[in-house]
Amino acid sequence: MTNETPTEATGKTRFGKTFLALVLLGVPGILASLPMALNQVQALPPEMLELPVPLTVALALFNASLLLAVAVAVGTLLAHRVGLRSLVAEKVRYGTAIWPHLRPYITMAFVAGIIFAVVVLGLDALINPFAGTELANATAAGESPTIGALLAQLLLGVLYGGIVEELLLRWGVMVLFVWIGWRVAQRGQGAPHPALVWTAIILAALLFGIGHLPAMASMVTLTPRIVIRTVLLNAFGGVLFGWLFWRRNLETAMVAHAAGHVGFFIVNVVVALLNLG
Repeated sequence: MTNETPTEATGKTRFGKTFLALVLLGVPGILASLPMALNQVQALPPEMLELPVPLTVALALFNASLLLAVAVAVGTLLAHRVGLRSLVAEKVRYGTAIWPHLRPYITMAFVAGIIFAVVVLGLDALINPFAGTELANATAAGESPTIGALLAQLLLGVLYGGIVEELLLRWGVMVLFVWIGWRVAQRGQGAPHPALVWTAIILAALLFGIGHLPAMASMVTLTPRIVIRTVLLNAFGGVLFGWLFWRRNLETAMVAHAAGHVGFFIVNVVVALLNLG
């Protein structure tokens, strides 16, 4: 016998199915990060490796998967309470078709992502000379990757950046910040005030930028100027994707984020071809 009401049981079933659907959406991105994790572990000095390389990589992927699961659980529990949407979640919960609600925003999201990439690359070119010679040298040393390496970066960017990072930062962190502000400032009444949502967008965007510091640290020694440069450039994207999540839906933010990596890929391919020429 169980004391659960039919509504409670249905709610738990819907949570479980929605949670599973969104986690599975992020699994390809976790798997796509395997080569990057392997390269990062192999680049570590032997004295820093306490475990065999395969086990260290497996633990890194497990940690990433655990973070994904936590973020998805948070968003699945709280997003609908504060009016933030995922079309995948609505499909699982209510049977709502995804494509008719995503199609009107595909072009806008893709263009926004490309513009984001161009603006970030332009700002990067302007800022790098002021960020220190070490960053300039590292950038110069990495200007001519192979087309194969660029394709691998594109795959990682689309699957991990476009999907996993949006599940982590927007569906998990941003939703949590909006919900906390809504409960504290509005006592859970009405729609969240735009100021609360903007605060959550900016905080999640800053965390998004901070999350890119470990990768930067593997290339150069972090200085205050490099930290500011890395956080601000990535936070710019986080604000854009957060706004799209708020005003449209999570999947529109995913499309824009993935399109940003397509823009990076196109520019990098052009640069690589010019260098070959």
